[in-house]
Amino acid sequence: MYYIVNHTQHIIAADNSLLDLLSVGSIDELYTKIALGDIKFVPSDEKVTISTAKSTESYQTQSHSLSGMLGNITLVQIHPSEEDQISVVDDELFDLIPEVKEVEEKVDDTISFDDEPFDLLSEVEEIIPEETVTEEVIEEEAFTEEIEDDTSPIVIDIASISQDIGISTDDYNNFLNEYIDTALTLEEDLGSTEEKKRSHAIGTLSHLSNVLHLPVVTTIIEQIENTSSHEQDKLIKSLYATLARLTTTEIETVEETPTVEKVIPQESFGTIDLSDVKPIHFDFQMEAAANDLSLPVELIEEFVNDFLVQAREETDKMLEAYEKGDLDTIQKIGHLLKGTASNLRINPLSDTLYEIQFCEDSDNLEKLIKEYWGHFLSFETQINFSTK
Repeated sequence: MYYIVNHTQHIIAADNSLLDLLSVGSIDELYTKIALGDIKFVPSDEKVTISTAKSTESYQTQSHSLSGMLGNITLVQIHPSEEDQISVVDDELFDLIPEVKEVEEKVDDTISFDDEPFDLLSEVEEIIPEETVTEEVIEEEAFTEEIEDDTSPIVIDIASISQDIGISTDDYNNFLNEYIDTALTLEEDLGSTEEKKRSHAIGTLSHLSNVLHLPVVTTIIEQIENTSSHEQDKLIKSLYATLARLTTTEIETVEETPTVEKVIPQESFGTIDLSDVKPIHFDFQMEAAANDLSLPVELIEEFVNDFLVQAREETDKMLEAYEKGDLDTIQKIGHLLKGTASNLRINPLSDTLYEIQFCEDSDNLEKLIKEYWGHFLSFETQINFSTK
């Protein structure tokens, strides 16, 4: 389990295992519970105490400082118990290769480690005739050459992975760029004859590729770890060739398609055009919200900016549900946004969303949605102006 804090020690990301432990469904829900004091993180020397309404538990931790486009951040790894802790060769980065003779596979929703015994090849050689081992080596060489020859892009499903990890797509892009930069700095160490440097580089890149859900990269790193020095150079070249192919942009295929008029289902409530909605002014003071919640203004500003992004995304879904005549989805979106707006003390938005949440008459929905959007536009303008 792990979480990431920024330079002000505010949590900006957490893995699914930690969210499950805290019984929260998303990073937004975790933000809210921390803001309301329902969940508390109290870090100390190599430990963190996590308090919830049900219990207070202390865990061993390891902290790793990172520097990049997001500024100075810290990744904190939580060890559930002493038995589950992973031995670390170098505390400075993520050298997470356990030296064990018998390895049990452990699966984590976000960070998985497929640890293979280091003496696997020697055990295979004792059991399998020499010719068979030679055939496997030849197959490995063929696989390596295939990777090197392939220059097609490897498209990462950034939306799905970001949601699984609990961070924004922009943050994922930044972490991916930092990972590639880190890999470039460790290229020499990967091929080093010094075992400590080599293990350090392999552990760091393997761990982070698992965090970022890059299985094709993880596979090559595992091969580098278990291969002979003769084949190592080829695999390292394959690794950096693969990193160069990674992209988060979907390749567009241009096809001529006939123009089809949009058909609205019979059960639809109709369509809503928000382009002509005028802002409905109300006053929001970030400092007042921060004082009311007993939180730093900087943290409230982070929550507010996240809410602006979330509201635009959910409003698009609300309009789609309106066209489909899906009242249940509209009410659920109203409930979701109302909770965040209420927690941040954005009262006019919260009040209108409350009405949307419990609206049973579809004839009133268009008026309520436009009223909500007018308040949102005014709120967004205030925030954009105050943060410039």
